[in-house]
Amino acid sequence: MNEQSSATGSICTREGSPLPAGGRVAASSTRRLLANKPLSAKELEVLRWAAEGKTVWEISRIRSISQATVKFHLRNIYGKLQVNNRVQAAGEAIKRGLCR
Repeated sequence: MNEQSSATGSICTREGSPLPAGGRVAASSTRRLLANKPLSAKELEVLRWAAEGKTVWEISRIRSISQATVKFHLRNIYGKLQVNNRVQAAGEAIKRGLCR
């Protein structure tokens, strides 16, 4: 949970480490935090549909979730597999035996 320090005016995380300007963490930092963590069941399903060539919109309709949620899962997948796009994610998933 974030809290604002009245003395300094900076926003800090619970652990007390200040966030960068704008309150966002760089994508590379997020990617390092996600690296080598297992994919959730939802992420695996999104990955499998993406590997079959489905668009974000199609996956959102199949799973009955918003397009933003599909994109959220895809970003997590990219971080966990340490890749930059769907093609790389599909290749890495096949390599790891997550998809056929």
